Amino acid sequence: MPEESLAERPAAPSTGVPAPSASVRRLRPRGHRAVWLASGIVIGAGAVALAWSLSGSADEPAFTLVGQVQVAGDPGASGSCAGDHEYGDLDKGAPVTVFDSAGRVVATGSLGGGVYDTFARCVFPVAVRGVPGGSASYSVQIGLHGKTEITNEAARTGGLVVKLGLH
Repeated sequence: MPEESLAERPAAPSTGVPAPSASVRRLRPRGHRAVWLASGIVIGAGAVALAWSLSGSADEPAFTLVGQVQVAGDPGASGSCAGDHEYGDLDKGAPVTVFDSAGRVVATGSLGGGVYDTFARCVFPVAVRGVPGGSASYSVQIGLHGKTEITNEAARTGGLVVKLGLH
């Protein structure tokens, strides 16, 4: 099909309504842009307000997150211990990373030395200093393992218990 120029195209049938002037046609898209821009600003501000309210108060002081990591051990074992097999990365000094509710790293620390408890679990103490207050919840990652979520209250009161290889 050969291309035709604008001058060669047949005119559109008349609807009886006068065509808008060029100045009116130029204003219409700008009006839509203004509506979309205003909508975007309102939606963006709402999203920021929601995220802010979910993250808690920034006025809360920093604290030390305290808890423990329990790893399946050997029945009848006692004394000091370290992880083995898929938990071989767990030993004294293994990294502990704390994330806020937005997923940002907010503090890091390391495991204390592991000791078998009466149930033959290898238990490592966790104490991460300088965790900023104000997040509604936190996630804690031990070594190379998945994150464990914890509420703000549990994080502040020693409620962190991470169980690996235990059912």
